[in-house]
Amino acid sequence: MKKIALIGSKGYIGKNLQWYLRKMGYHVESYDIVEIKEDDYCQCNMSDQEQINKINLDVDFIYMFAGKTGTTNGFDNYMDYINSNEISLLNLLDAIRKSPYRPRVIFPSSRLVYKGKERPLIEEDEKETKTIYAVNKLACENILYAYNNMYNIPYTIYRICVPFGNMTANNYSFGTIGFFIRQAKENRKITLYGDGSNKRTFTSIEDICRQIECSSSTEESINQIYNIGGTTYSLVDAARKIANHFGASIESIPYPEKDLKIESGSTFFNSTKLEGLTKNTYYQDLETIFNNK
Repeated sequence: MKKIALIGSKGYIGKNLQWYLRKMGYHVESYDIVEIKEDDYCQCNMSDQEQINKINLDVDFIYMFAGKTGTTNGFDNYMDYINSNEISLLNLLDAIRKSPYRPRVIFPSSRLVYKGKERPLIEEDEKETKTIYAVNKLACENILYAYNNMYNIPYTIYRICVPFGNMTANNYSFGTIGFFIRQAKENRKITLYGDGSNKRTFTSIEDICRQIECSSSTEESINQIYNIGGTTYSLVDAARKIANHFGASIESIPYPEKDLKIESGSTFFNSTKLEGLTKNTYYQDLETIFNNK
């Protein structure tokens, strides 16, 4: 039985990963900043270097899924973002390099590290960081490379576009799809900035967990970066699917100036590199969120 330390187990992706990995037979030790009583769980603030000794490093993998997400919030709270994202990762890697253990670090990155293009993005495409969160993610990718180069700490990075769904609860409150659903249910109207033509790769949380678990156990994925696959829609097409289900309308409104400045354009993925490992190109459609209710 492979052992995993899952850091950030109370976040959206983390809690689904915990459920999925245990279902697949892994022994998962969970960590988060939240104070809660739970089996195989330990409260830990990763930005506090003195608390890192709570993490069991004698494991096969460390899933480092702790951190803050956001768009314009990072400019007002940059120290929180740096501490939660970059310093937390540095503290973990520093503890590993001083230990006799070399678990592989599994790290989630974001579509927001890319400069948008009107074609599927490959891993080597041009980068552009318009938010503090995007800066953090790209910095963390480079930090992992540096520590591997200097201290032989292996890693695998997965860039995630737009996740949706939930395996642990009937709640889809996270991110773009959650925002659309709340608007459709509460206001019977989904608002879109501009014409909604920008494209994204939408991936069910089950497909995210499956792709990470399946590929991270291979030797080929050591020290690699992958785009996680899914189904590509324009934002307006995704909104239509949700609006049709709830009997809601769609309204286009002008971009607020600050949101226009950080808009990346179309960011959708070419995921053939990862599919070469998983041997699976089937992804759940957005209708999954309705069919599973």
